[in-house]
Amino acid sequence: MSAPDGATGTGWGRLLDDGRAALPDALASVDEAVTAGGQRALVVRVAGGLSVDVLPDRGLDLGAAWWAGVPVAWRSPNPRDPGPGRDWEDRFLGGLLATCGPDNIGSPRGASGQHGTHHLTPAHDVRWWRERTDGGELEVHVTGSVAHSTLYGARVVVDREVVVATGRPWVEVRDTVRNVGTEPVGVPLLYHVNLGAPVLLPGSRLVTGAGEPAPAAPLPPRRDAVTFPEPARGAAYVVAEHPGVGDVDGWARAVVSPTGLAHPDGAEVVVEWRAASMPRLYSWLWPAAGSWVLGVEPANAPLAGPERDLPHGGAPVLGPGESWECGVRVGVQRTDGVRSTGTSQDAR
Repeated sequence: MSAPDGATGTGWGRLLDDGRAALPDALASVDEAVTAGGQRALVVRVAGGLSVDVLPDRGLDLGAAWWAGVPVAWRSPNPRDPGPGRDWEDRFLGGLLATCGPDNIGSPRGASGQHGTHHLTPAHDVRWWRERTDGGELEVHVTGSVAHSTLYGARVVVDREVVVATGRPWVEVRDTVRNVGTEPVGVPLLYHVNLGAPVLLPGSRLVTGAGEPAPAAPLPPRRDAVTFPEPARGAAYVVAEHPGVGDVDGWARAVVSPTGLAHPDGAEVVVEWRAASMPRLYSWLWPAAGSWVLGVEPANAPLAGPERDLPHGGAPVLGPGESWECGVRVGVQRTDGVRSTGTSQDAR
């Protein structure tokens, strides 16, 4: 659905200007909710855009996401989070984004468990607001901080901002990672973007513009690292690295095409990230019946291999008082040549 036309221009906010909508809530709403599993969620709904759940109890990661009435994010087979004492995979419920790090990504390393602590750490100082764009849209901003600190050791804080807008089928996550401790610290990060049915169909393919993908293990028979076969019970997952991902204006891109979104002309799901701070890309393709997921995973450090034996697991190092910015955004675009209700350029 396109933004409404009007004599004074286009943009959903025009409905407020001429009195057709009385309150911003009618176009961009934020509801505080508690999930069936007992966790807090900020349910963000926007007219003509991508609606998402922002999860304060999971590091302001993203849960369910919907576009034009169709779910985009993958839901894990785990019905509930069993809580502390179980490993990361047992507690993984899916969602559009699970942030891994900043103490570890990949398999357990030293005293750090699989994929680190961010996704299982509550955010603090969480707040949200709306603001008007020059194009007449309404943006919803959710901000907060996630502390990863020890009493006598490393102290890293991730300041996060999530942005969703009317008329724009994108959600953007903007992070500032700060070392507030007194010693240098390695900070591995990985954005675990999770897509499932009905976005994914047999034949859906991950297109990265990178070099030949390098699977972490030998491929199963009649399989490749980037194409979904028919769902099959017990089908093995494939993890691969995609070397040499390029960028445009500092943003790298991966496209899932074609997808099964319920539009007569089809659509693609696009994942973009800041290439300078996340120079690596991994994928996790699991076509098993009852699982059926694609993980698109920009990262700044190795998931496996001899580099993990280097100091800090091969991750970049932040000195005391230093910070860097990174981010990821996920959107939907039509495949019929017609511009969708927003583009990645609009999300910048």
